Amino acid sequence: MEPIKSIQDLKKYFQKLPGIGEKTAERLAYACLKFKDEDLENFSHAIMAVKEKIHRCPSCGIYIDSSSCPICDDLSRDDKTLLVVSETKNVISFEKNNIYHGQYFVLGGSISPLKNISPDDIYVPELLKIIDSKKIEEVILALSSTIEGETTALYIAKLLKDKNVKVSRLAFGLPLGADLEYVDDITISRSLNGRVVLSNGGEDE
Repeated sequence: MEPIKSIQDLKKYFQKLPGIGEKTAERLAYACLKFKDEDLENFSHAIMAVKEKIHRCPSCGIYIDSSSCPICDDLSRDDKTLLVVSETKNVISFEKNNIYHGQYFVLGGSISPLKNISPDDIYVPELLKIIDSKKIEEVILALSSTIEGETTALYIAKLLKDKNVKVSRLAFGLPLGADLEYVDDITISRSLNGRVVLSNGGEDE
C-alpha cells in the first residue's frame, strides 16, 4: 500500500519541530484524524496566530502578541541592568524565579561558525545600540554553557571591554553544555546571584 499523501505531508512538517522524530511525527499526523472538525479548525487557527500575531519587541526583543511590552513598560524594573539571553523562552526561566527585576535583551540565537551564524545574523548590533542609548550600567550575559553560548558571551564581553559598563556572566554552577531551558530554578537562581564579573566599566580589575 502506498503511503497516504496527506499524512506524509503533515508528518513532514511535524518533523520540523525540535525533538520530533519520524515515528513521533507520524503518530501526531494520524492523531489529527481523530480531531473533531471544530478542534482541527481551532488548531489550524492557533498555528497561524503564532505567525500573524506574535512579533518581536523592538526594544528588548522578547516575543509579544500585544502593542506594548510587559517588561519594557514596567516602571518598577531596574532600567540600568540588562540581562542578555539567547531566546525568549530563557526570559521565562528567570521571570518565574522572581529573583531578577531588571531589563532583558534577546539576541535571537547564538554565534556559531559551524552553522555560519555570525554576530550580524543575530541582534548583537542592536544590543550595542541599546546599551549606549539607555546608558546601561551592568550587562549580565545569561547564555547557555554550550560552545555557541560561550563563543557569544566572550564575543560580547570583548566588544564591551572598553565601554563604561560592568559586564558579568552567570556563575559556573550551570552544568557544562547545559541549555538554560532545561536547568532547574535553584541552579539558575544561584548562578545569577553568584555571577562573575568579566569587566568593570573599563576600570582596571
